[in-house]
Amino acid sequence: MAEEKKKKGFLKKLFGGKSKEDKQAEEAAERAAKQKLVDEQMAARMAAINAAALKSAREQDVASGIVEEVDADEKARLEAEEKARAEAQAKHDVEAAKRLAEEKKQIEAEHQAELARQAEEKRKAEQAEKERLERLEAEKKAKAEAEKKAREAAEKAEAEAKAKEEARKKAEAEEAARLAKEEAARREAEEKALREASEAEARKLKQKQDAEREAREAEAAREAEAREAASRAEAEAEATRVAELKAEQERLEAEKIAAARAAQVSADKVESFAPEKKKGFLERISDGLRKSTSRMSDNITAVFNKRKLDDDALEDLEDLLIQSDFGVGPATKVAALLAKDKFDKEVTDMEIKVALADVVAEILTPLEKPLELTGARLEVVLFVGVNGSGKTTTLGKFAKRFADQGKKVLIVAGDTFRAAADEQLRVWGDRAGAPVMSGRQGGDAAGLVYDAMERAKTEGYDVLMIDTAGRLQNRSELMDELSKIVRVIKKLDETAPHHSILVLDATVGQNALSQTEAFKTTAGVTGLIMTKLDGTAKGGVLVALSDKFKLPIHAIGIGERIEDLENFSAPVFAAALSGVADAMKPIA
Repeated sequence: MAEEKKKKGFLKKLFGGKSKEDKQAEEAAERAAKQKLVDEQMAARMAAINAAALKSAREQDVASGIVEEVDADEKARLEAEEKARAEAQAKHDVEAAKRLAEEKKQIEAEHQAELARQAEEKRKAEQAEKERLERLEAEKKAKAEAEKKAREAAEKAEAEAKAKEEARKKAEAEEAARLAKEEAARREAEEKALREASEAEARKLKQKQDAEREAREAEAAREAEAREAASRAEAEAEATRVAELKAEQERLEAEKIAAARAAQVSADKVESFAPEKKKGFLERISDGLRKSTSRMSDNITAVFNKRKLDDDALEDLEDLLIQSDFGVGPATKVAALLAKDKFDKEVTDMEIKVALADVVAEILTPLEKPLELTGARLEVVLFVGVNGSGKTTTLGKFAKRFADQGKKVLIVAGDTFRAAADEQLRVWGDRAGAPVMSGRQGGDAAGLVYDAMERAKTEGYDVLMIDTAGRLQNRSELMDELSKIVRVIKKLDETAPHHSILVLDATVGQNALSQTEAFKTTAGVTGLIMTKLDGTAKGGVLVALSDKFKLPIHAIGIGERIEDLENFSAPVFAAALSGVADAMKPIA
């Protein structure tokens, strides 16, 4: 270290360089010299000021006569004393000023030291706070890291446990499979042993039977050779006879179908020239609803012939109407209507029938809507319903009606599973003068409908009427086929089908409710036609249907003839169903 200092000192002397300490000493000496010069100048100024002040004071004292004027020597002495006193006073003042400056400087230094101390304390406090926050952050990170490690450890432990559980289950499954395989092998071995034993026994028996059979066959072969020639001749004769019978049956069947068509056409011609029947509209419907009306009327007459209308009577009435398939809602409305005006009074069966007619008319009148064409360029009318509901017959009757209105009608035999439906539609097509498109039996009905729509557009038909296969509403695969037909129609015309008509058989009673629910969802039913009202006592189900679904009712069927498909009239239906029409004179 000493050698290094000597080396540095030598270099400084050699190259004229100064150390930091030398520079600081020189600067201090220079400041001291400057301060000394300032002090001397200040002392001189203060001495001069004091001397001038003393001289001025003395001159004033002389001028005022306070003191006498002295001679030159005395004056010089006095001036010398005054100068000495002035210098002493100046020196004192300088020292006082210097002391004040030192004190001020010390106070300033102490103040700066205090500020420095406060700043240091603030810095230390900030540093301590910073360290505290850093420590907290470090602790937080450490805690998060510990939690993360704990969580990862837990997840790892859980994964390991899960893996162990899966391995255990796999091992158990493999063990079970192994045991099952061993058991199956054991059973197979046992069965094989039994089979081999049985086969050995069977072979012995077969050998014996074969020997006996060969002997019999040898004997029979000789007899068969003799019979074979005769059999061949007899078979050839039988085949010829069967072919002739089949050809005759086909000819008779063709003649039968042709005769049926001719007979139906002739019947239509006779009906078209027949005189107007005497029975009026109300009477025809009343006759058609006779079974439904009779049963209900008889029950009402038996229960309410001049009976007092009390709670028991109203309950009996509701039960009677529900049993007649009117449904709970309409039955309750009838009871409420009677209770409003007739409660605790005697009522007759006719008053009950009138109230029933009022309620039925109230429910059905808003739904009364004849089937009319919308005016679309090609009107697509889809008929849906279960087997036996009367779809095909109803479609044929409306085809005849539209043709009579001057419309060009094309019929599609979409029931490709029932040959009789195709034949039935062809009869109706002949009557209406409308061609019938059909496909192969069991073929794709949706494809047939597609072709029919293309043809109808190309050839300028006004109405396309589509028959569909009867579908049970609880058979999803059959309902899916119907959905496919609807999708195909909408693909070619998004506004079609313009009418989706559900044909219901009145004889099914309350089952019509579930049918309507299913077909409404699948085919977007726009209206109802109820058939076979003349063959059932369950005509009230139309009221229950209307009260629940609020679907338009286009027509009702009360017979097999064309005129037996009537446009629906709510007041007429209500009067006929309730039995009120029986008390009215027939309309001529």
